[in-house]
Amino acid sequence: MNNETKPRKSSSVRHTRAIQRDHTKHPVSAPSDEQIQGRLTEIVHPATLAQVSHFHSLGLQERTLSLPVMMAFVLEMVWRQISGVCELVRLGQQEAVLWATPRRVSQQALSQRLTTLPATLFLNVLGSVLPRLQQGWAQRQRPLPAEIAWVQERYSQVCVQDGSTLDRLLRKLGLLQDLPSNPLAGRMTALLDLGSRLPLHLWYEADA
Repeated sequence: MNNETKPRKSSSVRHTRAIQRDHTKHPVSAPSDEQIQGRLTEIVHPATLAQVSHFHSLGLQERTLSLPVMMAFVLEMVWRQISGVCELVRLGQQEAVLWATPRRVSQQALSQRLTTLPATLFLNVLGSVLPRLQQGWAQRQRPLPAEIAWVQERYSQVCVQDGSTLDRLLRKLGLLQDLPSNPLAGRMTALLDLGSRLPLHLWYEADA
């Protein structure tokens, strides 16, 4: 029998208490839902409307689930961490989703629209709002962490890279139904500005 004992791990209690003390000195004041809704509407909605002509040029028909409505639904799903289409349909029927008024829509119609709407439309909207977000960040007077301030004084631009393998896809719709297992959604890499943490460039590869 092996009598060797493994070294004890250092206690994390002191570290946890230090974090708790820091939280009491610097309480987090998150914006209200109304403020977030107003900000998203102010920034994203005009950029979405600017893509409507491109939406039509792709041969997509303007029905109940138009591009502005779908943009509102997708943002709501991400922001509120909505788990699936059923819940999103229920929410969209009972209350306004950002700038989209309540509307009757079936789960099948929303699922089909999500699978056929080109991702480039969303990417174009993101590309159009990022310069405004970067400009807004540059005008803020919030103090930066000492390390980031030190670096920015010495370099014209500092970037960080973040990459991830995306989660597995559900095989409920479209071409995925006949696959033997749930495939990974691919890989994504982002090049971010260190100070603002806003993306400067995004790469996506469908092969996980």
